Amino acid sequence: MKEAIGNAALFYIIITFVVIMIMFFVGSLSYSKAFKVKNKIVEEIEKEGEVPGADPYTAYARAEDAIYEWLQSGGENGTGIGYRQNTGGLNNHLSCNEGNAVNKGGDYQYCVYQIDTCAKGREGRCGVYYRVTAYMFFDIPIIGEMLKIPISGETMIFTKLES
Repeated sequence: MKEAIGNAALFYIIITFVVIMIMFFVGSLSYSKAFKVKNKIVEEIEKEGEVPGADPYTAYARAEDAIYEWLQSGGENGTGIGYRQNTGGLNNHLSCNEGNAVNKGGDYQYCVYQIDTCAKGREGRCGVYYRVTAYMFFDIPIIGEMLKIPISGETMIFTKLES
């Protein structure tokens, strides 16, 4: 009888270890996806913000179509990542609660904030940059809860050249 109790305890320890390892694996996949989404959004905004003669204050508006195409699973070129869409009444105005958010009504759960450095009273060189926040989602099936962890990044400062 002593061996049966010892084997059951060892079995529970092994099951606990396996569950923890699976949680780390799923968490790393979710983090990787959120990091890729954040980097792609920053890349597209920077690409549009560096267009000569274009207004840097509209860089996100010009990049939005390319971002949406990439985010859709099975996009036209087949490289979509399958990022989480707003469903069940969710909208970005719940997540993007700061006043300078430029995508409050988006279809995907990420936030883009436009920060104007000229408005802060800086003398000399000033411009605009964007802060992007993508979210890592971790669904816990037994509890029925969803963890939403933000991952943020910023673009470079775009200056409007007037000559």
